[in-house]
Amino acid sequence: MITLWELGGQNGRRYSLFSWRTRMALSHKGLKFDTEPVCMSDKAAIAFSNGKTVPILTDGEATVRDSWKIAEHLEDRYPKTPTLFGGAIGRGLSHAFNTWVDRVVVPAMLPVIVADIHERVDPRDDAFFRQMMEGTVKNTLEQRRAERNDALKRLGRALEPMQAALKRQPYVCGAEPAYAHYALFSVFQWARVMSPQEVLGPEDPLCAWRERVLDLFGGFARNVPTA
Repeated sequence: MITLWELGGQNGRRYSLFSWRTRMALSHKGLKFDTEPVCMSDKAAIAFSNGKTVPILTDGEATVRDSWKIAEHLEDRYPKTPTLFGGAIGRGLSHAFNTWVDRVVVPAMLPVIVADIHERVDPRDDAFFRQMMEGTVKNTLEQRRAERNDALKRLGRALEPMQAALKRQPYVCGAEPAYAHYALFSVFQWARVMSPQEVLGPEDPLCAWRERVLDLFGGFARNVPTA
């Protein structure tokens, strides 16, 4: 039995962008899994993992933390299912792209949606989330909302390489989706689940790309509670 431990928000939302990478990887592999929602502030609930963050995957006797390590675990443990990386070189490139998303796209998206996320976290996480995120974004949540238009412009500049790439190919990885693709998608699913702000214009190649991803695996990512 595979179980994914992930952040739970209001009205059944699953809002960790990192757990969405794992959700998509599990779906790509065709693996069935259960989920266990936890509060961001409830470290006791995940103490069994010897860590303080989710996602956490329990797979039989194995307990794996961190979305990238989970992806590697799934690739190695289930080699006969569809590949996430396409070989050793693809694994290295996927890791490099994953790092770019984490260092460039995630910090650009956070100021755009952080106040909206706060309104939709589990009420038990309200104070914890505010304190942590105001330290991260170096301002109040209210001020970040007031500056959203400037943040959207910065996000657009950060995404220019992907806008150019997706004019030429349907997926980040080319003709077919793979793990690097889910790393980028997770940021937009994070926004879709937790913010009513539309971050992509209809003319943006990323908008059509996001729709293609939402249709994968029978609409798995589309058919979830959103903002």
